[in-house]
Amino acid sequence: MERMCVKALGERRIGGYLVVWGGPDQADLTGEYFTPQTELGLDWYDRRPVLYHHGLDGALKAEPVGVIDTLRRDEVGVWAEAQLMEHNRYVEAIMELVRKGVLAWSSGSLPHLVEVEPDGKIVRWPIVEGSLTPTPAQPRLTEVTVLRSACKALGIRDDFWEVDGMDESRANSDVSRERESAPVRRLPMGNDLRVTRSSKYADLSAPDMALMHTLLRGAPGGRWNPGDAFFRELADKAQKAIRTGELDGAALRSLPIKADELNYSTLTGFGDEWVPDVWASALWTRARAENVIAPLFTMIEMPSNPYELPIEGSDPSVYLVPETTDEAQLTLGAGNPIPDSKIGTGKVQLSAKKLGLRVGFSGELAEDSVIPVISAWRAQAIRAMQEAIDHVILNGDTTNAATGNINSDDADPADNEPYLAFDGLRHLPLVENTDNAKDASGAISLSLMRDTRFLMPLRYALRVDDLAWIVDAFTYADLLGQEQLVTVDKYGPNATVITGEIGKVDGVRVLVSPQMGLTEADGKISATPANNTQGQALLVYRPGWVVGFRRRVSAEVVRIPYYDAYQLVVTVRIALGRFDDEVAAVLYNITV
Repeated sequence: MERMCVKALGERRIGGYLVVWGGPDQADLTGEYFTPQTELGLDWYDRRPVLYHHGLDGALKAEPVGVIDTLRRDEVGVWAEAQLMEHNRYVEAIMELVRKGVLAWSSGSLPHLVEVEPDGKIVRWPIVEGSLTPTPAQPRLTEVTVLRSACKALGIRDDFWEVDGMDESRANSDVSRERESAPVRRLPMGNDLRVTRSSKYADLSAPDMALMHTLLRGAPGGRWNPGDAFFRELADKAQKAIRTGELDGAALRSLPIKADELNYSTLTGFGDEWVPDVWASALWTRARAENVIAPLFTMIEMPSNPYELPIEGSDPSVYLVPETTDEAQLTLGAGNPIPDSKIGTGKVQLSAKKLGLRVGFSGELAEDSVIPVISAWRAQAIRAMQEAIDHVILNGDTTNAATGNINSDDADPADNEPYLAFDGLRHLPLVENTDNAKDASGAISLSLMRDTRFLMPLRYALRVDDLAWIVDAFTYADLLGQEQLVTVDKYGPNATVITGEIGKVDGVRVLVSPQMGLTEADGKISATPANNTQGQALLVYRPGWVVGFRRRVSAEVVRIPYYDAYQLVVTVRIALGRFDDEVAAVLYNITV
């Protein structure tokens, strides 16, 4: 790893590994890696320019500082040597950084020439320039100082990495020729030398680190700056989370993951600007992927509020038509044998409502306990918002009166109850289209579930893959005793399984949600908990509903200095719409 640092080889001459072979377990911060089979275009040119920081440095910009005149493959990677330009006014400063061991090579290519496989293996990367940079994309470079210290502690000579008989202070321009015949010493690869790196943030995920930064940047004493190492570790973790689907990559377009390679855009302020987005992306991803109710339906971004979503209307008519036998039939008028018909259109209006939570805590708590409690705070904020989203989609009812609300059948709901945002899934069959509601008046059974299903029009009821049952926990427990319930363990791993799914009845998914509560005999929930003793099972036609977001789940932390306290606020603007009044049915008054 030390070999990868750029070394001074003589008067204004430098050398080091421009490319290092890797693999899936030794990828850079972008998840990419070179192999000996990578096409690098080494024979394209005799010479290549040397830039500083890929031309991204504010002072040097794209001004060449030297010329690469040697590129040689070996079992480690591609060794590069370059002669720095004497007339460049920055050369002495660069040489001083080289002598201090803080610069490394970083190769640059052009986007249209690069080919990378989905697993990160770089197939094609024609090298068009080599840059000297303090922050290369290869994270293994960060271990250099640790390895040097460790080797010194183990008694390994300081010149362990040098060419036999060649002292760095005596090296000259002939060193490249001598390197071709002189062996390069390498670290022993046995099991007796192990060097590991860790940090105090090792146990924190990328969203945890982002939340911690958001909390402490407004701490007393000025802006909190944890340093480059913090941001590099955060970027590395964020990239891995994007690759595994734990974070929404699309929501992090400005994340400078490529860590200063050529396709890197900007790192202004060392990442301060995008850190809050990492946490917000974690909230958004969890809301989209891990909720039980919300992922059942199509989710869209609302370009305006309210927003009218175009949908399908009536289908065009199909006719029995004769063979075309006359030129008069070739017109578009009445003589054409195929009668004209129209495709109907429709629209669903979405009106977003805001949900929010706020938590306050003292400055002392943030300062003294931020790392131990950060994961718990983030998990609680996510869980609370997840539950709120599922709750309003399932139980929404805008009726705000002393009686009648399906969530408060005998008391006036408080004005800030989340379920007052819009009318939800249960509201449709219980209030608006009661023909789609069936009174069980007893235990749940396959016969009752089938009867409820076929309250829907056949065009919905027969499309089992587009249907889903949502049940409460007690009805779920009774369903486990039904032979007709084919549980997940019986039909095996299935890529389409949705969070919360417990099995299938007649091929229709059955999901259990903690947001589905017990009810009174009429299917509505009493404000007196003791009155709620009956179960319910809701059947939804999934393509008939759409969830709109005018504001994604977002979070921010504000410090209030005159209270020496923090306020954590999480908000979302969400809407729910349906295509018609037939897209839900309910089986209520189930004895459990």
